[in-house]
Amino acid sequence: MSNKVDEFNDLPRWFQRIIPLISVILSVLVFSYVMYLYNQESLEFIQWVRLIVFTIMGVVLIFSAIVYVFNAELAWRWLIGGLGLLPILLLLQLFIFLMTIIRMIINSIFQGSLPEPVQMFIENYPSKFDVVILSVLFIVGLLWIIDKLRKK
Repeated sequence: MSNKVDEFNDLPRWFQRIIPLISVILSVLVFSYVMYLYNQESLEFIQWVRLIVFTIMGVVLIFSAIVYVFNAELAWRWLIGGLGLLPILLLLQLFIFLMTIIRMIINSIFQGSLPEPVQMFIENYPSKFDVVILSVLFIVGLLWIIDKLRKK
């Protein structure tokens, strides 16, 4: 707790004064994206989760701007907490990406053929240019390992 207060006190004074403005601007952006998501014709489960996380983030950021009037250090913590929800959204995108890959693999197993992106990769790789790049990277890596072993 004191670490966040120390971080706040280490900030430039002009930045401490615009924290509510930053919170309000970010919350307006978040709520406009929430309204965009809500106005989509069909919301899938993942979009609902994204909508909920963004709504929580917007509420926390607005609360941060309101709390600034009473306690600037607490407002800073709320601002950091609201922005701390961004990794959850990134993790959600990673989860969607992994589920897409798993679905593509399962579909290709049942169809008995490789997916089109994998087929294109196999057909086009490695080109002569790729072989040169990989050879250079291999030599540089080998020289780096030799240098590390020599220093020990």
